[in-house]
Order: sequence, then C-alpha cells, then structure tokens
Amino acid sequence: MPAKTWEEAQLQGAIANRNLLQGDSTDLKNLYSHSDDVTVFGGFGGNERGWKEVGPRLDWAAAHFAGGSFEREILSAVEGADLAYIVSIETNRVREIGKSVEDLLVLRVTEIFRREDGAWRLMHRHADPQVNKIPG
Repeated sequence: MPAKTWEEAQLQGAIANRNLLQGDSTDLKNLYSHSDDVTVFGGFGGNERGWKEVGPRLDWAAAHFAGGSFEREILSAVEGADLAYIVSIETNRVREIGKSVEDLLVLRVTEIFRREDGAWRLMHRHADPQVNKIPG
C-alpha cells in the first residue's frame, strides 16, 4: 500500500530494507517510484538510473542475502511539500548466500522521496560503507 504520510514512508522504508537482507526485494520495489528518473547508488557499488535498471538491480542485490538484521539511526529526516529525505546510518548484520557466518555491514545512507499521486515514493538511495573518521 502506498505511503500516504511521511511517517508511513519512513516505516515502510525500514521494513523494505530489512526484507532486502532476507533476500526479498518486493517491498523496496513497491516503495520506489517506477519512473525514468529514479536512481540507486547501492552498497555493492555502481549506479543505476531509470526503473528498467533500478528494479532488476534491487532483485540482484536481494539475491545475495540469506538473512540478517537491520537497524537504522536517523540523523536527519526532513519533509517538504513534495520532496523529503532521510540521512541515516544503517547497522546491518548480514549473511550472504554461500557464507555460514554473518558480517557486519555499516552503511551511510541518503534516501530521497517524492510525492506522486498523493503517496511518498523513493526516488534515490545512496548507500556506501561507513569509514573511520580521520582526525582533524
């Protein structure tokens, strides 16, 4: 069901990302807009643009996972009239296909949403590994 409120969109995003770690991209694909201007800079690297590239990439990413846990610390979440974003740190314990042990995967994540037909849709997700801060 499309997220009518910003709070629903945030919750659906957390559930969808958790389910991706279980090997199921369905909820994340349902949250995404299916337009030609959607983008993903996923944790596996590279980038995809347009639903024809993004949808299959989400399936590809989910196929690498055989279980795991998802936690998100939201650093900033802002809702505008038609655009909104979340900046967060995701701490995931993941088990990849073919591996018997879980790995810790900490990601810096930015997600941008757009209101389409009265519902919030994910337009862009950028996730990359958290690195140690170099002291200044």
